[in-house]
Amino acid sequence: MKRFKRPLVLGVTGGSGSGKSRLASYIKEGLGGRASILCQDWYYRDNRGVGGEAREQLNFDHPKSLETSYCVRQLDRLLAGEPVRAPVYDYATHTRQAETRDVLPEPVIIVEGLFVLHEPELRKRLDLSVFIDVPDDMRLLRRVRRDSVERRVDLEETLRLYENYVRPMHAKFIAPSARHARWVWPQLDEERFKVRLLALLKKRLR
Repeated sequence: MKRFKRPLVLGVTGGSGSGKSRLASYIKEGLGGRASILCQDWYYRDNRGVGGEAREQLNFDHPKSLETSYCVRQLDRLLAGEPVRAPVYDYATHTRQAETRDVLPEPVIIVEGLFVLHEPELRKRLDLSVFIDVPDDMRLLRRVRRDSVERRVDLEETLRLYENYVRPMHAKFIAPSARHARWVWPQLDEERFKVRLLALLKKRLR
């Protein structure tokens, strides 16, 4: 019987609209069946009972909006070789759904999200980490497109959230976490970085 080897954990972080999910998907596809993704966004708290003005004031760009301890517990199970059933979050209703998604303990676990390097309990479990550095104006454009297409959020709401929450929380929590990254990737200037990262991971898996 083959002995289980602890997966290599890659953290991928950066501001909203920086391309975290795209990089994670690129790495997963490049590694074939040897990588799984654990997304921090899946662990947003269920706001089913929140309504009215309180609902409009929900701040999804603050670390406390996420159930990080749940994410850490599931990551630990993956590191122990156990599959997990990760939560599914509905961004339009701000609620956690009844269904779950299966995540397997592949040789590489990619943990991606806004606060991967901000949260000490996640940070200490990472073997490698990338902070994606993208100018604010480009990130806002990407967020507008994503919110309208993927999350059913209209333009006015996206801009309200950006002004009141996304921009100030990025400055307070996310940008400072770049100092913990193994690599800071200026995405618009170094397109080949992701190719080199994939090659490094393939080498580590040999």
